[in-house]
Amino acid sequence: MRVEPRFRDQIRCLVLKDRRAKALDEALSPADRIAFNDFLASVVAVLVAPRLGDRCGIERLAAFSDEVADSHREQGRPVNEFVVEEILRQVHGMTPLFRTTPAPPPAVSAAGAAIVRHLNNTDPGIASDIDRILDTAVDVHRRRTRT
Repeated sequence: MRVEPRFRDQIRCLVLKDRRAKALDEALSPADRIAFNDFLASVVAVLVAPRLGDRCGIERLAAFSDEVADSHREQGRPVNEFVVEEILRQVHGMTPLFRTTPAPPPAVSAAGAAIVRHLNNTDPGIASDIDRILDTAVDVHRRRTRT
């Protein structure tokens, strides 16, 4: 599946702490948000691989979810750690937490952005390497969404 250039731009703005990130997020239609969230999962997959590896246990995912949520609460930006964990489960091919009712797309966007922000705040190399990361995420996304 093709990645919209504006989705890449939105992630780049988020990582580079450009104020346009919020406006780009608010401009997403409901259908665009679903497509954006799918690409965001690919970005998360690329970013968490060095930290969590390709395969890790549920305990490690849950601990990392708590770490992300705790850091955002400390910054006054609360995020639902269960939605964070849901994204991490998705990128690691695990059984979802929300089987009957999925998390609302805006909550998924917020949780995915929280993961990206947390990793960016703890790894200064992400911002300087954002274009390569986004290129890799596009490749991952194409493989993930092949029909």
